[in-house]
Amino acid sequence: MHTCKLLQGGKDLIRITFIVPYASMKGTVEEIFSQHPERSVISQSVIMRTFDEIDTLNLDTDIVIARGYSANRIKKLGIPLIDMTVTGFDITTALNSCINRYRPEKIAIIGPLNTVYGIDEIKNVFPCCIEGYQVDDPAYLPETIDRVMQEGAEAVIAGRTGYYLCRDRGINSIMIESGRKTILQAIDEAVRSIRLMRRERERSDRFKSIMDYSFEGILSIDREGAVAVANNHALKVFPALEKAKNPLAVEKLLPQVDLSEVLRSGKKILGELVLIGKRMYTLNCAPAGDAGAVITFSNVTEIQEMEGKIRTKLHKKGLVAKYSFADIIGNGTAIGEAVRVARKFSQVESNIFIFGETGTGKELFAQSIHNDSRRRNQPFVAINCAALAEDLLESELFGYVDGAFTGASKGGKVGLFELAHRGTVFLDEIGDISPKLQSRLLRVLQEREIMRIGHDQVIPIDIRIISASNKDLKALVAEGKFREDLLYRLNVLKLTLPPLCARGRDIIDLCYHFIEQNRSRLHSVLRRLTPSAEQVILESGWPGNVRELYNFCERLCVLSEGDTADLKEVVSCMEQPAPSLRLQPQGISLAQVYETREKETIEKALELSSSKKDAARLLGIDASTLWRKMKKHHL
Repeated sequence: MHTCKLLQGGKDLIRITFIVPYASMKGTVEEIFSQHPERSVISQSVIMRTFDEIDTLNLDTDIVIARGYSANRIKKLGIPLIDMTVTGFDITTALNSCINRYRPEKIAIIGPLNTVYGIDEIKNVFPCCIEGYQVDDPAYLPETIDRVMQEGAEAVIAGRTGYYLCRDRGINSIMIESGRKTILQAIDEAVRSIRLMRRERERSDRFKSIMDYSFEGILSIDREGAVAVANNHALKVFPALEKAKNPLAVEKLLPQVDLSEVLRSGKKILGELVLIGKRMYTLNCAPAGDAGAVITFSNVTEIQEMEGKIRTKLHKKGLVAKYSFADIIGNGTAIGEAVRVARKFSQVESNIFIFGETGTGKELFAQSIHNDSRRRNQPFVAINCAALAEDLLESELFGYVDGAFTGASKGGKVGLFELAHRGTVFLDEIGDISPKLQSRLLRVLQEREIMRIGHDQVIPIDIRIISASNKDLKALVAEGKFREDLLYRLNVLKLTLPPLCARGRDIIDLCYHFIEQNRSRLHSVLRRLTPSAEQVILESGWPGNVRELYNFCERLCVLSEGDTADLKEVVSCMEQPAPSLRLQPQGISLAQVYETREKETIEKALELSSSKKDAARLLGIDASTLWRKMKKHHL
């Protein structure tokens, strides 16, 4: 990415204009450019100009390299510049040349500050007298040359302009020439400077974008408490900032907030509610060191609306599957077999139908299957088909366009099938949908596409459907209440969940789990059940299954007086007493109670299963044992 290039040094073309004062330097500069290690990203222009020709140049470039009076002139134009300084090596070279050629007793070195700076440190090395004369404006060169000659100078060392003035007057003179090392250093510095400027410009642009596209108002205040920077959002809230000719004090904008502590001691202000105009905002202020402080503020109403949208989309509409197979409590054979089958189902893409009584955990299994599948990172959308009227359910599932029907939301609405794209849709109580919706659902399953209400555009979707019911769909088909072709589409893989009465000791495990789950919430001290209490819980029918058991445990936590619940407390919390507690005065033996209970359980298992083999698996016994018990109970 372009951004990464700049952050790592940059590979964008760098345009450099190099202004040389004399002809021989032009060739040297071009040669150094041609050999430069960064030559592939440099576009150079080498031109020879005098300082008085600078104003006529059209400098369309990133940066200019120049020296002496030319550099001084370019500085006034506001163009990025590398002022190529005259080094001690350049001066030493010129002095040696001057001494060897003219054998002077006194030499004058004339030029701007960066030319004469440091002469005092090297003049004692040479056998003649050397004096430096600083001239920052070339207009004063003629009179300076006259003065140095009157003071006894026998030769002059200067830049191009001074050199030619001396030569025209017949004065011994040497022109200061820039060495290869000086030229190379100037080019390297130009490349570094452009990359640094580009990085800073990009950081500045990125910072401005972040500021302006933030949904918060942002103010940067200096150490005196004046507003230095404000983003677009802040300007809308405080229009006076845009109109002000001078920086406004933040206390005029936010008089109700004491920012002196932030600036003085670095104390933060977090989540303070302030009234700005007629709207309530939440405000934060944090110190920013020597830069002062940063204030951010957000409209409270907008925060509340955003929170509501997030909650609606992610939770109320069921876009998140919270449960996994690890959340299924129980070690019994029946529930273990259901989990084993469900895990196998989760690894394929076929539609699943979950059959089970009310309260057996159909949605728990549906969420677990989703979270164990390849769609686990995609949406999980759940809807209860029995809870909504036909038209409302249709609009929820398929969505609608603007004006599709009276009362439709402006702009239309995305349906749950679209929201679940690449994820899972869980249709609970599928047996309750109307014939019209059965037809539309069949098309979704066949074509994997939907059409919003009031629209003619087909939208392809990729979803897996898990449906569930406590009704026998085959019986509904026989009664003409459910489409047979839809049943076959839904019932590719069937998962039957055992009723709680068929789960044996799992009932007690679930009891202790729910008690522990509710203890802290209900401030209960209950931890244990007496053996007789456990026995009566095991003997109860629990027609409401796990949901009924959960409610029972919640009541028990509230009503229990100590850490151990006995038989009396348990019975008082039950909606239906166990069979052993409903005996007539004449009495029935405990063995008879167990026989009756066993027969009822076997009958329930046979009712839920398609074969005796499945019923035996549901009960956690082998087929031969089931056959013997059926014979004993005349089933």
